[in-house]
Amino acid sequence: MNPPARPVPAASQDAKPTASIHYATVPTMSLSSKQLRGIIPPLPTPMQPDGRRADVDAFARLVEFSISAGVHGLWILGTTARFDLVSDEDQRVLAETAARVARGRLPLVLNVSDMGTQRTIERARRCDDLPYDYYAALPPWYLPMSVAEVVDYYHKLADELARPVVIYNAPWVCNQLPFKEVRRLAEHPRIVGCKDVGPHVGRALEWPRAERAQLGFSYLHAHDLVAISADLETDGFVTALADPFPELAVATWNAAVGGDAARAFRLQSQLSRLSQATQLGAYLGCVDVACRYRKLFESMLPQPLRALDPETAKRVVAVLDAVGVVPV
Repeated sequence: MNPPARPVPAASQDAKPTASIHYATVPTMSLSSKQLRGIIPPLPTPMQPDGRRADVDAFARLVEFSISAGVHGLWILGTTARFDLVSDEDQRVLAETAARVARGRLPLVLNVSDMGTQRTIERARRCDDLPYDYYAALPPWYLPMSVAEVVDYYHKLADELARPVVIYNAPWVCNQLPFKEVRRLAEHPRIVGCKDVGPHVGRALEWPRAERAQLGFSYLHAHDLVAISADLETDGFVTALADPFPELAVATWNAAVGGDAARAFRLQSQLSRLSQATQLGAYLGCVDVACRYRKLFESMLPQPLRALDPETAKRVVAVLDAVGVVPV
């Protein structure tokens, strides 16, 4: 029996009114009041053969595949999706498709990043009628800004966006926030999480989980050291390896948080060995090969990105064959 339908989460009083809701109800309880936790794949954008338009049917299948594998949330139109290379029209259709297929079964994060405060606000408003639980945003990345300017940017987004904000803190942008500023931003009641991209496996220990929980804030990593970081109190992972290998990522997380150290270590070793395949060529090119190996779609590389050459692709496949792609 399906649970009762719920209304789309309403914006707080300090947010501007949203447009009319595109999907009036979704089946299950409100999720926006809960912390993001667990495995949250940053889904890629399946592309049609010419690399110009998204393959929407393949994307719908990918969303269902990920949910069926037990993931705990979905990150839509992020860097793995190469949102910067996908047309605005396709972005809207992909956002609609993810919401339609997910049907409220798990939290949805929509990346609405753009080059400035007003541009990001306007981009987000184009999807306010969709039942997303969170909006994620990178800092503006074209030219350097002061830390104070980036902090002002996030405060303004939190005050005006119709969904709670997740900070997307990545080293490939020129305005990455220092960790201490992320902690200060967490004091805003509508800034509810951070995807922190970097090698800081133990950073969560610098910020006690009880303190984060009191703030309703989730600290998420982007790397694939799931078992280790989960044990060191990271709240979840937005890792591209969870796209081709969601079953393994979920099993590793479940073992780690469930206290099965031996299984967590064994599965983490398998995941880390698979991660080595992504170092054989361009990272997204390697993930593309892995997803095609799983028969998820034909390509995830918008123009002008190129697929790996056949020899490198064979080397990636050799690793997947040797290690195995599902939990053992």
